[in-house]
Amino acid sequence: MRKEFINFDSLVTKYLSSLDLKSSSIKSYEKILRDFIKYLKVRFILLPEKRDILDYKEYVSKTVRSASIQKRIVVIRGFFKYLDSEEIYKDITKGVKGAKIEPTFKRRAFSLEELRRLAKLSASKTDSLTGLRNHAIILLMMTTGLRTIEVERANVSDISSIKGNNLLYIQGKGMDDKDNYVKLSDEVYKCLLKYLEKRNDEFEPLFLTHARNIKNTRLKTRSIRGIVKEYLRQIDIDDKRYTAHSLRHSVATNLIRHGNLSIEEARQILRHKDIKTTEIYSHAVKRLENDGELIMSDLLLKEGDE
Repeated sequence: MRKEFINFDSLVTKYLSSLDLKSSSIKSYEKILRDFIKYLKVRFILLPEKRDILDYKEYVSKTVRSASIQKRIVVIRGFFKYLDSEEIYKDITKGVKGAKIEPTFKRRAFSLEELRRLAKLSASKTDSLTGLRNHAIILLMMTTGLRTIEVERANVSDISSIKGNNLLYIQGKGMDDKDNYVKLSDEVYKCLLKYLEKRNDEFEPLFLTHARNIKNTRLKTRSIRGIVKEYLRQIDIDDKRYTAHSLRHSVATNLIRHGNLSIEEARQILRHKDIKTTEIYSHAVKRLENDGELIMSDLLLKEGDE
């Protein structure tokens, strides 16, 4: 195969044009491959070998999580397999393993009492437009399990009513269209309407910024996470394991534990493609209800038993 003069930049463009993927995925692939090529250029690596892939893997492991490393390796592997199939460059990724994925279930779920305290706090701050918005966001997330990106993408026109049910159509994670929905309780629906009536505008986003310096722009995920985190601190929950995403975990955990929902029903609500993802919550509930350590402690403290 030819190796003397390899223009990897142009080959990335050619490779991406051959892929039958969504535009969002193409952009993600391109960013990963351009970053990798930049890494090679900075180190004057003109003809990379397997060792260079391994060094790159170790290099990125210092700044990104295991899931991100895994994705990068998968994309780079696909690129070099393509080059090998086109007889442009040998596949130097053979034998390179991805990263061991760390458990993503690290965010703690809130108890029902903690959720009630959070809702009560946000309800007490609805005398302002910003307070109304924050209360609506928190109620929406703690009852539907929406991700922050889904909250960010929501538009006013996504609210609909079908057969007596109030719905919010959403653009889920990795999706291009809003072909799924969550049901809105009467309380959440009324809270959203109250916020929109207070806004009294024709802007498209469901949730807007209302600060003087940044006004009437779509509220971003970073801001949503910050709002939830600040409210949590005000109810004395200041732990990195409790975040906005914990509200999603809490929906699944409490529905399984207290609502007696089946795993399949919980999967539908959380919109997991693979039920194994939902089963993580079930396992967490079972682990919480397993009092083996306490029983063992009681056994050890008993006297006279052999």
